[in-house]
Amino acid sequence: MNEPLGHAPMLTVPGATREAFRLSLIVAIVVGVVGLVLGAVFGVAAMAAFGCLGLLLGAANSLMVQRSVLRQSAADLPSKAALVRGVGARLALVTVVAVSVAYFFFPNGLGTFLGLALFQVINTIVGSVPALKELRK
Repeated sequence: MNEPLGHAPMLTVPGATREAFRLSLIVAIVVGVVGLVLGAVFGVAAMAAFGCLGLLLGAANSLMVQRSVLRQSAADLPSKAALVRGVGARLALVTVVAVSVAYFFFPNGLGTFLGLALFQVINTIVGSVPALKELRK
């Protein structure tokens, strides 16, 4: 493939990964909306809103992971060290945001951690279901 000067090759996420992320986002949005409604009903709307922030942080982290892996796999000399630095930087950023929110908006800000954890559970389940179906075949 001849790329024009100054243009990097286009990087694309594999279809199954893209669909799993898309489904994770949809489930996270549904969980967030249900959480907000239940939070309003039970008088913990602020905590539910911070839970939605945690879901958003989890989704952003997942998207950044995909982009980082794509960049490394497209590099002429992929670097494990660069990938590890990227993971550390991403986790540090997400952690600083979550801890800051929890600290400054305590106790409602703790919902951010709940949202982060929920997104990881959602993402793991959504990503595992196709693999489990494939194993059953």
